[in-house]
Amino acid sequence: MDKYDIIKTTKTYNKVLADYKKGNLAHSSLLITPDKMSREIFSVVFASLLICNDEDEIIKQNIIKHIHPDVFFLPKSGILKVEDVEFVLERLNYFPMEASCKVFILEDFSSATTQAQNKLLKTLEETPNDVYFLLCSEKEDGILPTIKSRCQILELEQLSENALNILLSEHTVDAKTMEVAKFYGRGELGRIEEALKNVDIVDMVDLCFDIINNCKSSKDILSYTIKITKYKNYLIKFVQIYADVLQEILKIKILNKSEYSILNFNLLCDKFSYDGIIELQEKLIKILEMIDRFCNSTFVIDEILIQTCKCKLL
Repeated sequence: MDKYDIIKTTKTYNKVLADYKKGNLAHSSLLITPDKMSREIFSVVFASLLICNDEDEIIKQNIIKHIHPDVFFLPKSGILKVEDVEFVLERLNYFPMEASCKVFILEDFSSATTQAQNKLLKTLEETPNDVYFLLCSEKEDGILPTIKSRCQILELEQLSENALNILLSEHTVDAKTMEVAKFYGRGELGRIEEALKNVDIVDMVDLCFDIINNCKSSKDILSYTIKITKYKNYLIKFVQIYADVLQEILKIKILNKSEYSILNFNLLCDKFSYDGIIELQEKLIKILEMIDRFCNSTFVIDEILIQTCKCKLL
């Protein structure tokens, strides 16, 4: 089962499929998911369904390569601008070349200029019968309410446990890497693939465990500052992983169970009180804001460790 088949297991895709079979599929849809890879793959299976009823592998490959004459991926580069919408409006007047319809995939739509969104409004409201739009975005913020009101909203859910297990079983990596991918992935294809391919993800998770277990004094802070500095170019990612580890500890404290066996989160639970975790999570949010404002990575790293020591049950 490849990534395209995995996306077809989602409730969101099956809702689209059911509407398509009934002849009720909206001509304008807005796909929301923070995972870029999932958006890209959903776009392909969406277009393949409309263009060839998802029955022709050659056509599907042409869609993947962005060379099918009736499927348009925009913008070609950067963010969606007025000129991209003008390209769309021009193509609306053409008959489909090979299929019975045309499909426009508009990526990263929350970043589209206001002028471009406004220019598209009338077309989304009065879409021709042989045209379908799929607007893709990581979030709804930045998208005009008038655009959203003209679209069917498709919020792509996280992959199911069964789909995750199938996906992970097809990779030849060790069991710990698989479990890190499951933990780090949050049910999103792109994050899972990143964890399976990037050994630094596993190392950063291990380092988070080590810090929580063993960082207790100013001497420890100096030692761990050096270790974290290795990832200073990925500092935001490290802080996010650290926050995810804390969130998992919190979940275990609440539910008294863990879905992970190799990553032994239970051993970390006695390092913090419930309130201590909440306090440290709030500190990490402020630290992320600090990273956005300036680039003194050593100061940021020290702050992570100092706040960890303050919040721990030492």
